Amino acid sequence: MAGNILDRTIGFFSPRAGAERLAYRRMMEVQEKARAAYDGASTGRIGGGWSADEADPNWVIGMNGRPLRARAADLLRNNPLAKNADSKHADYIVGTGIIPRAKTGNAESEKLINDLFDKWTKVAFVDGLDFYGGCHKMAKMMVGDGEVYARRRDRRLSDGLPVPLQVEILSATMCDWSKNGFDVGGKTVQGVAFSPLNQRKGYWMFPDAPGSNTGGWTATVRDSGFIPADQIAHLFEADNNQVHGVTWLSSVTTDLYNLADYEFAENVRKKAESCLVGVVIPGTPDYDPNNQVVGGTDPILKDPNGNPVQRMEPGMFVVAHGGKDIRFNTPAATAGIETYIRVRHRVIAAGLRIPYELLTGDFSQANFASGKLGLLAYKIFVEHVQWHYMIPLALQRMWDWFIDAAKLAGKIPMDLEVGVEWTPPEIESLSRYEDAQADELEMRIGKRSPQEVISKTGRAPQTVFNEFVEWFDMIAKSKVKLLFDYDVAHVSKNGQFQGQSTSQGGTSNDKSKDAGGSRP
Repeated sequence: MAGNILDRTIGFFSPRAGAERLAYRRMMEVQEKARAAYDGASTGRIGGGWSADEADPNWVIGMNGRPLRARAADLLRNNPLAKNADSKHADYIVGTGIIPRAKTGNAESEKLINDLFDKWTKVAFVDGLDFYGGCHKMAKMMVGDGEVYARRRDRRLSDGLPVPLQVEILSATMCDWSKNGFDVGGKTVQGVAFSPLNQRKGYWMFPDAPGSNTGGWTATVRDSGFIPADQIAHLFEADNNQVHGVTWLSSVTTDLYNLADYEFAENVRKKAESCLVGVVIPGTPDYDPNNQVVGGTDPILKDPNGNPVQRMEPGMFVVAHGGKDIRFNTPAATAGIETYIRVRHRVIAAGLRIPYELLTGDFSQANFASGKLGLLAYKIFVEHVQWHYMIPLALQRMWDWFIDAAKLAGKIPMDLEVGVEWTPPEIESLSRYEDAQADELEMRIGKRSPQEVISKTGRAPQTVFNEFVEWFDMIAKSKVKLLFDYDVAHVSKNGQFQGQSTSQGGTSNDKSKDAGGSRP
């Protein structure tokens, strides 16, 4: 009979109980072996203390989202790494602006809408920011708080705005997370109302930020009100089927806090070591240590002026009782502190999804190839955020508000179908010449269109084309007929006139004659 001594004893007195005991033991062994097939699921001595479950992401965020957001806000106020990451992400995601250009199929109507939008951008947000500055602010708030809201605010025609519309930015704390439950029209989860088809119907928003002292010294919270979903743009990065976003600092909050504590402790230790420069100690043969009365009224340590030492200060010399010889303090060198901090910075950079060099400004261990690879990977991440979150969740919604308000105000025809083309800012290349050569080759073989190449630079292709037309019209109308190398219609890549006569003979065509003049 297998088993331990207890199993055998039970089986001796009660064979049935012993058999059942062995059967259950075999079942336990099978379960343990199956679980051990994945090390990450083991419940042994190493993994037994790992607390994890399959809880609904909304429940997890509801329990932890606000404390995480509060700690992230504290780090953004006091931690330079967190502050830099917050700004850098926004700089690359929005930069100087993700520019929209109207698409209607008619050049005149497109120019009308684009000119109207350019005028409206200067007064787009209620806090005084222009359209692109407000979008940059929203990107920063998405990183720091995990989410941000933009609310449509219609204005009167008498307000004198290019379009009777402004946008108000609302922080993550403005949503009433206490609103939860089911009703006939659907459900409400953490302040967001859903239809029976799980579509967002609206948001329960506070009129003022909770904890604010608007109108008095005492912080008050007024009841939240319901705002339809078409009046709100909710910007956040959804990692799962979740209603709200989580701060991008969530995975490194503890690392940032502990590393700051470590650096603070090192600074305090260095300050303590620098307080004592030297000690005057007994150093002559005529000194009799037996003459010192321990615990007497005469202090053992004095400063050079003979005053008792009450507290240590930077740069101090202390004189011991009967001291005549000087001994200087030698602060201990901390080995490996730079390496340790650099390793922690790399872990934090990975959690923040930003290159280490951009986070810290430390390029001492980077070369051209590693820097370019790091920036390329970050560029892919930035484009993902731009096209999957920033543009569809925030910018497109605000563009639709603008078009709707312009139609209601009679600025553009009601029946005009208006599309839009978004152009994100260019991420500056580390090798512009090689990239330009690659762009040229890809256009020549038909892999890319000129419009796509121009869009990569953060500019609208139609705008660039119009500028060239205007420029060459100015040259044609001028008295001095100039010809430039970049005029590909008349100048070849190696600088020769297209169609001009050569030393081998041939005649120039009329087009080259009309160009006129010599090339500067």
